[in-house]
Amino acid sequence: FIIILFIQILHLLKLHNKDDDYTERMKILSEGKIYVEKCLKPLSSNKKFRKVNNPLISVIIPLYNCEETITYAINSIQNQNLSEIEILLINDFSKDNTSKIVKKFKKNDNRIILINNNKNMGTLYSRCIGTLMSHGKYIFALDNDDLFFNEDIFDFIYKKATEGNFDIVGFKSVCVNDYHDKVINMTDDYFSNQTNNLILHQPQLGIHPIFKNKRYIANDFTIWGKCIKSEIYKKAVNLLGPERYSIFLSWCEDSSIVFVIFNTAQSYKFINKYGILHIKKNTTASFTQSIKNKIYGEIFLLDIIFDFLQNNVYKNSIVYYSYIVQNYYNLTVFRNTTNDLYLKSVIRKIIKSKFITEENKKEVKKRFVEFI
Repeated sequence: FIIILFIQILHLLKLHNKDDDYTERMKILSEGKIYVEKCLKPLSSNKKFRKVNNPLISVIIPLYNCEETITYAINSIQNQNLSEIEILLINDFSKDNTSKIVKKFKKNDNRIILINNNKNMGTLYSRCIGTLMSHGKYIFALDNDDLFFNEDIFDFIYKKATEGNFDIVGFKSVCVNDYHDKVINMTDDYFSNQTNNLILHQPQLGIHPIFKNKRYIANDFTIWGKCIKSEIYKKAVNLLGPERYSIFLSWCEDSSIVFVIFNTAQSYKFINKYGILHIKKNTTASFTQSIKNKIYGEIFLLDIIFDFLQNNVYKNSIVYYSYIVQNYYNLTVFRNTTNDLYLKSVIRKIIKSKFITEENKKEVKKRFVEFI
């Protein structure tokens, strides 16, 4: 009887704690929603921001035809408590009024640096160029339709990063379909509150393959939702190299640079704090790009994984096996000449490598026999 009673008490305590967690989460999300509503309104026209010579943070935003959203993204930066920042906006040859809107902001905010690409180069290139031109100690990446979720995110995360001298500080995000979604519709994104699912859980690999319902799930490969030490980010960009980041990608552009960053960094800290409001729209590459373009990005990422994990045959084989074998269907079913030639070169490079176990090589050869 005592044992049963004890189990029941534990169960009640668990339920109580769960209710408390839910209440606390709703409170935080409600406060965040108030901040978002503030960012959806124009700033005072006479509010000016001076240039900072030694910014603590650089915010980098690639711009492409984002006249409907960029105002809100910039507002979410200007409303931050911490003002010792710079804002690098890389206009990727937009054809709408994006440039005009940014120039209007720039008149009152000398922290804004506008960089114009002379042709549409893609998000990966724009982020890398912005990174190389940045001056902050740490870098925050933001999509042009996303918002920072709280007025203290810069101050809070920067202090955590510098106190522990971390190369990367990750934080939680919420996903919504638009800016006016109800709080109840906001959800954690990419299992970001589960530290065992973060890439750096196995720092010697730089990636931690996970499975759910026997299906491979991509890890937290988003560039947003992270505060990254500038020297680490720049080193990763230089390691990736212009011959790679200048290739136009419509898929896996975040994953590619994040993978290199995580293999360059030596320390990571996850902060249980909501920092980004991520907008899920059906106009992004996730929805609009052809499957063939997406597969090219997958092959590109496979190539990156191979080149940046050539250091330990036993520990890294799981990465190749998981990514190659689990993505076999996508990589081989949706075909075109460009993708076939690229995939063939990558597969041949992998099976000739001394960094892959013979057992996993056999599996790769078996599945990709026509590409050998």
